[in-house]
Amino acid sequence: MSVQLMCLTSGGGLPIFTRCKGNTENLPFSLIGSLNGVHMFSKSQRMELLSTVTNDYTVVWKELYDSLIFIGIASACTTEALTQVIECAGSAMVMVVGMDEIIAQRNIERLKRELRVCSPVIDRLLDCLDFGDANTNQSTISISGMVKTILTPENHLIKIVLDTFTECIDSMYSCVLIHGKLAVATDSWWTLHPTEIKLLSLLASAEGSSTTSKDTPVFLPFKSPKAAFRFVTCSLLPDVQVCCLCGPEQQLEEIENSAAYCFKSTMEILGSAVQCHPRNFPATIQLDAGILGVLLINVECRKYMMSKNPQPKRIVNGSHRLDILRTFYYQAVLDVLLSLREDVESTVVKETYWCSEYHKCYALKQHGNVLCVLYNANVPTMVMRSLTRATLKVFMAEKQFCW
Repeated sequence: MSVQLMCLTSGGGLPIFTRCKGNTENLPFSLIGSLNGVHMFSKSQRMELLSTVTNDYTVVWKELYDSLIFIGIASACTTEALTQVIECAGSAMVMVVGMDEIIAQRNIERLKRELRVCSPVIDRLLDCLDFGDANTNQSTISISGMVKTILTPENHLIKIVLDTFTECIDSMYSCVLIHGKLAVATDSWWTLHPTEIKLLSLLASAEGSSTTSKDTPVFLPFKSPKAAFRFVTCSLLPDVQVCCLCGPEQQLEEIENSAAYCFKSTMEILGSAVQCHPRNFPATIQLDAGILGVLLINVECRKYMMSKNPQPKRIVNGSHRLDILRTFYYQAVLDVLLSLREDVESTVVKETYWCSEYHKCYALKQHGNVLCVLYNANVPTMVMRSLTRATLKVFMAEKQFCW
């Protein structure tokens, strides 16, 4: 399984970057030029070349902002997932240099140097590309269009401190990340586009723990593509960061001091919250022994929490459980429970399920939340409904989650 992502100028076909993941080597420039030439020929004939599929690979062409051509090549990958990666990569480029620079392209070499900042973010996007089962050619980019979160019993306490910190720095946009997953955020932060929230989280975690704080100018691809904000991240603990968007008034040192002052009494709370990783919800919540994994989605705030049951199972391993849940979400839940098609708009569908020889899946939609549960095949089909309802009730009854 492999993927290559190439970006070229739309006008002259000059290469801007190439990123790879998996067991693959960079394509020779002649082949890249040929792939770009096919797209340019189609464009000259007033046709739009979108994609092609072979027995082993999927190739996608995508022109963004009338100035960039993206070419993605991947094995065991769907066209939709590869297109999502390309669109997110284009937004990441806008986030780093701004829309004006992307369109103008005054100096290609300088543009390439400036875009090195977003290389780790694009690499993380490729890491988010879940290839799934190569035999069925199913793949997704995480849960597309949604933000990954972590549920901790300390969320409500962290949220109180975060609001105080936000007032101190005279900003409305701030959040706390734990292992790169959103724990809590201000109301204004949730008004940002989901792609912006995802890219900011990736940018903060891509910087890693090498620095205690970072002050980076960013353009918000949807909210503010031409005017830059300051994106400031301060490390509170290893793998715990407080992030904010602010203007030029506050000095970095002042923001660091505010973060240290506001969060100094919560270090033990944050340390306890970190223990929820990688399960992504507290150990105090015990799931039924027949549950192999859960996917909890808030369709209104466009966020999700995904976890495998830590109890050892013989039927499927941890990563395969998550692949099954993702496939169930994209093939059944998205088209049935969350369908936006006009022909099913009046149909109220609240539940759906799958059954196979080795596992079963059940999904329930209730009050803006969707819970997908992966069950052991030994769980009786008629019991899945009540178990899913009880599991969702357990999550929603925990008011401290700030979900």
